[in-house]
Amino acid sequence: MTEIISSYQSRITKCANKKKSPIILALDYDLDNDNNSYLLDKCKEIVTITESQICAIKINFHLFLSLSYIQLLNLNMLAHKFDLQSIADIKLNDIGNTNKVTVTKLQKLGFDAVIVNPFIGVTEMKSIVNYAHSIKFGIISLVYMSHPTSFEGYGLQISSTNAYRKNLDSIPMYRLLYSYARSSGVDGIVIGATKIDIIKEISELHEIKIYSPGFLTQGGSILEAINAGTDYFIVGRHILNSSSPITDLKHMLYQIEKAKKI
Repeated sequence: MTEIISSYQSRITKCANKKKSPIILALDYDLDNDNNSYLLDKCKEIVTITESQICAIKINFHLFLSLSYIQLLNLNMLAHKFDLQSIADIKLNDIGNTNKVTVTKLQKLGFDAVIVNPFIGVTEMKSIVNYAHSIKFGIISLVYMSHPTSFEGYGLQISSTNAYRKNLDSIPMYRLLYSYARSSGVDGIVIGATKIDIIKEISELHEIKIYSPGFLTQGGSILEAINAGTDYFIVGRHILNSSSPITDLKHMLYQIEKAKKI
């Protein structure tokens, strides 16, 4: 494996600048087909078609449960051939040793970063971030998901009495999770594109890059997200199911650039 000499954050920034695109393609194919070679071919085809308009791919459990080790490695090698980064979207949330082993194995599979669930707590978050950064791997942390009922978890009002927050102030869960992410030094956070007020609130702190999923198919507005402060735009089914993915991606990029000038 080629030695990695730069951080994930510098690599994703370089990719986005080179491609002139902050768009991440989510390979969330839900094909009802037991032929994993067909699924791999579909993924490779869409990556090859769209690579000039995106800066990274995101691989979900959809693919982890369908593709073999060699197939995942092959897909990530293709992404790197096109100077794209690859993000493992497994929402990692386990004990320290398991997290460390998982990150090590993901890197061997060719991944550049992983999305984690900060509910493991700030201590374990700091531990996995420190380890990941020591091997030039990236950590992106959930703050608020995009699905309609995400408020049932991320929007809960809580009173935190742990060592990290000694007061009894009632705060939304997402603010506590954000504080964990910020304190541990993650490379980015995930806030759904359908949560515009939350994106705006967090982006005004100017501390961490915001990755937003949930555009178009889930109802998220590109214009609203760019105005609120989203840095990276994660799009999946709208492009995967498009009859003209390049045209749709170019339209998205046009909207992003137009919004930046307003």
